Amino acid sequence: MKLLLPLLSLAPLAFAGHSFLRRSFGVDHAERARHLSRGLSLSADVDVDISAARISASADVDVSTTKVGGTLHYDVVVSEGVANPDGGKERMVYLINGHYPAKPLFLDQGDDVEIFVLVNISEAMTMHFHGIDQHGTPWSDGVPGISQKPIQPGGNFTYRWNAHQHGLYQAHAHRKAQLDDGLFFPIFIRPAVNTERPFAELAALAGGSALDVAGMIAAEANTHILRINDWRHRPSEELDGIWAASGIEPLCADSVLINGQGSMVCPPESQLQSISATRPYGDITAKGCLQLTNPIANPFDGNISAMPEDMWKMCDATGVDNPLYTLEVNASNGSWASVGIVNTGGLWELAFSIDEHPLYVYAIDGQYVNTTKAFNILSVPSGVRYQAMIKLDKDAGSAYTIRAAANVVPQVLTGYGILQYTPRMVTNSPNTFSSPADGYPALPPSTASMDYTGKPNTSSGAATELDPWTDAPPFPAIPPLTEEDGNITLVVLDMSRANATTWAANHTGLAGVLYEDNDPLLWPAMWQAAQEAIEEGTGSLAGSALINATSITFLPNDTIVDIVIKVPEDHPPHPMHKHFNRFWVVGQGMGEWNFSSVAEAAAAMPESFNLVNPPVRDSYNTPVSGKIGSWLALRYRTVNPGANIIHCHITQHNTAGMTEVLLEGIELVQLPKDYAPSQQE
Repeated sequence: MKLLLPLLSLAPLAFAGHSFLRRSFGVDHAERARHLSRGLSLSADVDVDISAARISASADVDVSTTKVGGTLHYDVVVSEGVANPDGGKERMVYLINGHYPAKPLFLDQGDDVEIFVLVNISEAMTMHFHGIDQHGTPWSDGVPGISQKPIQPGGNFTYRWNAHQHGLYQAHAHRKAQLDDGLFFPIFIRPAVNTERPFAELAALAGGSALDVAGMIAAEANTHILRINDWRHRPSEELDGIWAASGIEPLCADSVLINGQGSMVCPPESQLQSISATRPYGDITAKGCLQLTNPIANPFDGNISAMPEDMWKMCDATGVDNPLYTLEVNASNGSWASVGIVNTGGLWELAFSIDEHPLYVYAIDGQYVNTTKAFNILSVPSGVRYQAMIKLDKDAGSAYTIRAAANVVPQVLTGYGILQYTPRMVTNSPNTFSSPADGYPALPPSTASMDYTGKPNTSSGAATELDPWTDAPPFPAIPPLTEEDGNITLVVLDMSRANATTWAANHTGLAGVLYEDNDPLLWPAMWQAAQEAIEEGTGSLAGSALINATSITFLPNDTIVDIVIKVPEDHPPHPMHKHFNRFWVVGQGMGEWNFSSVAEAAAAMPESFNLVNPPVRDSYNTPVSGKIGSWLALRYRTVNPGANIIHCHITQHNTAGMTEVLLEGIELVQLPKDYAPSQQE
């Protein structure tokens, strides 16, 4: 599908601002910028590939990388365009290298990576590499006002880091809610040959042999990336305006996409009434959303008339026949396929399932895990990544439904895709699929493990769901640090919500407008001014909104840190993401946190802690708080001096203040010449 995309002309902008236009790592960036700007006039005829009914795995990989002197170079050109991925409504999106969604980037463990971002849009932005620990490169974390200044329209920035990790990650914008408008792409880092993998255990679990282990290794290297995300028909800026005007947070998606494709789904009223009767949350609308008279959806009694009805009440099945994403697999090429599932959306946690194909999970957030059974359903919060094997044991030509369902209270909604065995057979082609009911797309006649709400489908037998707290410890085992390894510093974050447009990780909350356009706290002048203001109440930042938010914590390097997150009543789960470090999830529970240390709490309620082999993640949900509150305890060691953050990965929560800044060993940072303040003015 060809779209005429409006692009900013780069010629008159002279690459001002963040233009690292010099030779480094053997590449002339001035020449690179000139090359990329050629032909980008006020309009360009770009093939967006958003209407293709089927995309093979090989076509869905960005191979436009180059290696020079041992460094892998990748150019990211960000532009503006339009897309209609669910057939419901065309809207503005950001394109990466001409595509929505952007293609995955594949790397090899150990690669030195240089990513050159050219901003050809009308807003400033940055690019964060979610899950990449940036060890030794804190200036490449991509958070505006924290590790860099935002890249202005027409400008560019070069991110450099080493891919010493392996597994599935993603890059995404970290300014405002630009992630929701398409600024993301998955990153898959293939592990080194000598990396210890959990495949012998998985093969034994599946009743296989050494041949299955070899098949899994081959499948991992050719992982099929599945981006799943909620999709809304209005750009994020428009949604923010409606939120502010109505006093009601926009909590409904229009569809769920799989690899950028999906359809509008409008179940029959009788089915929605049945769903309402089985859920204890109240009536739902034709769109599957809670009524705005419900305090769960409208806790601050906002102006319902200021919320457009198509955003929560009405469902339009115009795009129900829009082509679905199809993942093609061929069992003759191997008995296993690897899928990498990443929730690239900024709103809903999504339950994921493939009909009649148990998921043998082998990694979460890039960390290998040790699972003892296969699972039918995985619940994937925003920003979280799962890697799983599926056994290719079905007939050639057969097809099965892929499902991604909102696993939340405010809305019921499912998106669909197709797992297609090749070669195709005439007797089981898209023309022979059928709709399960009015308002649904045509789907294969396969048996579902989960229903439209993302819950186990009891009519098809007992479906298994992965419990992230108990079912996936790290492989090999990584026992957490203890008091015997050094003193432990406790940081307590006290979440709150003062009004309809605020979400606070700590105290009054650090909204994006308070820091995103500032000079970054990584710079010596900024962190020193912040330290003086916090400790002495003097200096240039004393009394500023940034300091008064009380959301900046200084920590020494090489220190064990326990972060305890206290969640008040009536909060949803918050997918908390920590930059730089993975952490041990050492404890979680319901009720008040009234302890001075994790050790004291563990002695009082040992059943709420795992200090032997707990999950290791970079993102994890806080428990549902109910009417008594909840808490989550995370442990890590500060090993990478720099400025980073821990925040809720729901974009509306993050931009509204659910962020804490962590300045860890900041005095040890020595900025390279290319990243010095003088180069970003």
